[in-house]
Order: sequence, then C-alpha cells, then structure tokens
Amino acid sequence: MKGKNGFTLVELLAVIVILGLLMVIIAPKITNTLNESEKKDKYGKCTKFS
Repeated sequence: MKGKNGFTLVELLAVIVILGLLMVIIAPKITNTLNESEKKDKYGKCTKFS
C-alpha cells in the first residue's frame, strides 16, 4: 500500500476559497485604517506650523 503524497485538488481549492474570503473581509479594514492614519498624519503636520 502506497503512502499518501501531496494534497488533493479539492483540498487545495478549499484553502484557496477560504483565503479569498478572508482577504475580502480583511482588505477593506486594512485600507480604511491606512487612509485614516494618512489623514491624521496630514492633520498633525498642519498643526505643527500653526
């Protein structure tokens, strides 16, 4: 009896789908956080000279 080597196509597809769903959920939160930090940074630079 041979040992099982590698992953099946179904297992690989399941992992790809799960990673895709995580990216759909997480990516907007990351971009929103980056945009907010840029706004705060610009505001901080403007208040230094006032």
